[in-house]
Amino acid sequence: MKPGESGGCPLGVDIPGFVRALSENHVVETLAKIREQNPLPSVCGRVCTAPCETSGLRNDQDDPPGIRALERFAADFGKPKFAPRKARIRAGKKVAVVGSGPAGLSAAVSLAQKGYWVTVFEAFDQPGGVLRYGIPSFRLPAKVLDEEIHEIKLLDVEFKTNCYAGKSINLTDLNTQGFEAILLATGAGVPQLQDLPGVNLGGVYYGEEFLLRLDQARRQREKDTDLRLGSRVVVLGSRYLALDCARAALRLGKQVTWVSPEAFEDKKVIPEESVYAAQEGVHIEALVEPLEIMGNDRHFARAVKCVRLDYADTRATGHWELTPVPDSGFVLEADSVIVAMGHAPNSLIKRDVPQLKVNDDGTIWTDPCDSTTSLRGVFACGNAVTNTTAVVEAMASGKKAAEHIDAYLKNNK
Repeated sequence: MKPGESGGCPLGVDIPGFVRALSENHVVETLAKIREQNPLPSVCGRVCTAPCETSGLRNDQDDPPGIRALERFAADFGKPKFAPRKARIRAGKKVAVVGSGPAGLSAAVSLAQKGYWVTVFEAFDQPGGVLRYGIPSFRLPAKVLDEEIHEIKLLDVEFKTNCYAGKSINLTDLNTQGFEAILLATGAGVPQLQDLPGVNLGGVYYGEEFLLRLDQARRQREKDTDLRLGSRVVVLGSRYLALDCARAALRLGKQVTWVSPEAFEDKKVIPEESVYAAQEGVHIEALVEPLEIMGNDRHFARAVKCVRLDYADTRATGHWELTPVPDSGFVLEADSVIVAMGHAPNSLIKRDVPQLKVNDDGTIWTDPCDSTTSLRGVFACGNAVTNTTAVVEAMASGKKAAEHIDAYLKNNK
């Protein structure tokens, strides 16, 4: 990679530049260089899916460089002891950001740096969105997130919590309060309901619900939760939500089995994360498809009926696909089941504003050229638009939307 190239970083971080600075022991300068493009380096240093680590390899034999670990080190140890607050020239225009997840926070920083007065509205009692309520503390400690949000507040970004878009606030309210642009960054934190037989049994939880209730228990300093998981937990899914649920349940002292239709090396997580889970004690059943959650006479989950999968060219077309292996069915005993198999965009704001155009999958429709929605002055970004999961991709979407809002406001003086 040449100097100045981002090396596959969706945020455009100068990876060769910051690695070079770190190699010369300029840790403070390294963090400053990362922050030029990334407003949440401590977060990305822990939970980024790190596409940069595989995009710039010299050949197929190279091991991926540990860029995420280097970013985490710089973020943890590169903060200056004294950071004087700089006076900023404001453009005098107000922008509302609805949602304080990775997309909303990234957009808020970009807009504040451009001189706008930014207010971030969050439905929960603390800002952070999925970063706080959807990622367990052993991967992203609350203290780390709080420090990042404190840095954002130093840019004069205002946060208003317990403001549920579509209930306690609506777009009309924001317009009357003088906001000249509104950015919807409401995320995709709603569980995607599954048609798996038995999913409505007692003892079955969706991944988002499970992590949220664990966070509530942690913040209330409770030693145990009221989830009544029993001793054997089966987690269904192949992405980070499933991985996080499995590792979190293990930390509650449970016997955990992670069932995924993907091969071990094909899971939608960084491979080393799956290795960590296995080393910690999570039993991984890869290339396995759940068929049914079986219940007992009290209508509570007691087991998961599964079948093994393998790659086969069943139609002789030269295209190999995962296919159930004949006579490979088996049953996993379970006291509780966590379904972590997809999510959907939040919907209350769309109910409140029926004229807001949405796509068939529930995502907010936007013009890809300028992030605008069907409503004038209203923009959208992040998982509310894409329904993806990667934190860094949501952050990049927020930065892009901020650029579009800046252009819009400059053209509408």
